[in-house]
Amino acid sequence: MTSVYDHIPDFGLLYDSVPLYQERKDVDFYVAEAIAAKGGVLEVGCGTGRILLPIARTGSSIVGIDSSRQMLARCRAKLAAEPADVRARARVESHDMRDFKLGTKFSLIIAPFRVLQHLTTIDDQLRFLENVARHLAPQGRLIFDVFNPRFDRLVGGGGVELEDTPERRLPDGRTLRRAYRIARVRWLDQVSESELIYYVDGKRYVQAFEMRWYLTAELRHLLARAGFQLLEMFGDFARGPVVDGCPEIIVMADRA
Repeated sequence: MTSVYDHIPDFGLLYDSVPLYQERKDVDFYVAEAIAAKGGVLEVGCGTGRILLPIARTGSSIVGIDSSRQMLARCRAKLAAEPADVRARARVESHDMRDFKLGTKFSLIIAPFRVLQHLTTIDDQLRFLENVARHLAPQGRLIFDVFNPRFDRLVGGGGVELEDTPERRLPDGRTLRRAYRIARVRWLDQVSESELIYYVDGKRYVQAFEMRWYLTAELRHLLARAGFQLLEMFGDFARGPVVDGCPEIIVMADRA
């Protein structure tokens, strides 16, 4: 899978400088699940280590995979600055999430922060889930999250740039501002074609990407087709119920 990030210079630094990502409430949730798993953890889409590093710090062994060269470089640099015991518990590798082969099984596999939504076809979704199943240890669990779609926002996007990160100073002195734009919605495919626009010292860089949204009934069906059974669904990282208007759909499943 080709990364949609790596054409933007210093993307790992830019990503880590966006408050929206650093303020998410998911880290403690995934750390708690890693501790409860009492075994090896695999993070699919580890990025710059936002979740991988806290998991490693709490004593779990974790492997992180990602397809972005820049994100992995940033993650490795951050991991290298950790104490020796943390470094020993974590490693990161470059893989496509649809066909990775790691030669080991894990007690917990996580795909945080919309990873599954980057797979826009049923074939790719099933390839990913079936591959995850092959890497799960007996009684192992898969946990992932997707957003609960807000159709008013999809309809109301209108192609307009909306600022989500006001101008701020990067550690190297440059300025960063970011905006978001929904370019097109393919309703029958349940896919939004969007752009994140990074303004670095006034220079404009565009990250174009597609996101597939899901509803709960579809997720249940998809999991069953891939040989999973649903254990729980939550509507937020405080483990609230899935209800109309909840921000997340968080899925816990194991092999049927």
